[in-house]
Amino acid sequence: MTKKEYGWRIGKEPPVIEPHSLTKHRVYEEYLLHYVRVLNTNPLIPNFQLTIVDGFAGGGAYFNPLENNIYSGSPIRMIKAVEAAEALVNENRRQQNIEIPFRLNVDYFFVEKKATNYKYLTWYLENQGFFPRLGKDISTIQGEFTAILPKLLTKIASKSPKRRCIFLLDQYGYKDVPFPQIRKIFSRLPNAEIILTFATDWLIDYMSETPEYRKTLQRIGMEDELNTQDLLEKKEDNQQWRYLVQSHLHKIIPTLSNAKYYTPFFILSRESNKSFWLVHLSNHPRAREVMTELHWQLKNHFSHYGGTGLQMFGYDPLKDGNLTGLRDLFTSSEFSFDEVAREQTLRGIVEDLPRIVFDDCSEGITVGNFYSKFANQTPATTEHLREAIHLLSQSGELIVCGVKGERRRKPHSIRLDDIIQINSQYIFDFGRRDLVDLREKKGD
Repeated sequence: MTKKEYGWRIGKEPPVIEPHSLTKHRVYEEYLLHYVRVLNTNPLIPNFQLTIVDGFAGGGAYFNPLENNIYSGSPIRMIKAVEAAEALVNENRRQQNIEIPFRLNVDYFFVEKKATNYKYLTWYLENQGFFPRLGKDISTIQGEFTAILPKLLTKIASKSPKRRCIFLLDQYGYKDVPFPQIRKIFSRLPNAEIILTFATDWLIDYMSETPEYRKTLQRIGMEDELNTQDLLEKKEDNQQWRYLVQSHLHKIIPTLSNAKYYTPFFILSRESNKSFWLVHLSNHPRAREVMTELHWQLKNHFSHYGGTGLQMFGYDPLKDGNLTGLRDLFTSSEFSFDEVAREQTLRGIVEDLPRIVFDDCSEGITVGNFYSKFANQTPATTEHLREAIHLLSQSGELIVCGVKGERRRKPHSIRLDDIIQINSQYIFDFGRRDLVDLREKKGD
């Protein structure tokens, strides 16, 4: 019921890394770079405290057949990404003639269950020059993640319960990170973020009413939220059954996690021809914004499972020109997929936003509160939201103004504490979705 696990042994060649794992590592690296830059724009901040936990660290190295070389795994890639992020912040300060240097103070915890993998990880870190840091800012721990989690949380919280933490939980299937454990992380560390691998297709393909499957659901904390009997009854006469289950999972994962913000990234493994989700969980809208911006920045395929409410960014190795050597029709600068997706997203916001404000926020709502309330239902960033609000304001359907009543004339001038309201004097609707096209024509 789980994917085949990688294995390491000192004296043996490391396992071959699969393309979808390269993508996961890139998401980790780019997120750390973007995360540190965004949270440290204030030049008066001299240092930033962070904890990174890799709960399924593996042996720390792979063979990459694309480059025909040894490829470092997530532990070293996280260390290098942090170093690069610190350098970027300092370079930005130098360009602004800011004399206060920036320092990242990071504690790393690399957890690996299997003894041979753990020994390889420690050996590889030592051979890559990290021996002096082992037992100091870098800790390697042998054990099952859920078993060592209580002591780990206590250790992190002893420094500061408000410390920012990123948990990389790259489990092999869907059974090794029960949702009660995720809730425990957020309870002890409210500023934590979790990037969770969840093998959705494996969970769906093995769905049954057998005692073994029910026991698995009980173990991961989904038995009360996933009504398998009802879902299996709908399977016989529903061609969209897989989407139905995916949609249900999309709704219950934030609830089960006790996370306010939830960003799923869809990845297809060509080796198994199954998909899994890379799920970002947090309790802060800015963290969610950073991850969503990253998905657009990576420019991988943007997948829709049936419309609003389940709109996920996706990666398919067969559509990656770096792997296939071929160019997709939608990867040219004129018709790039992410630009198409951006326009579709903008049209969707323009269509839905007035209705939502009218139905749920008749007295008005701040831009920031609106984004926080509906962030999990859209792939949009605050930049997309500002542009849509600006278009609707220009058409006269919405009014957007600052706390002192000042009107906003440009998208970039719209602030998160600005208030958006329905214009009660607005009468004519010429087609909201056309506003996006009209904007483009005005720019020609």
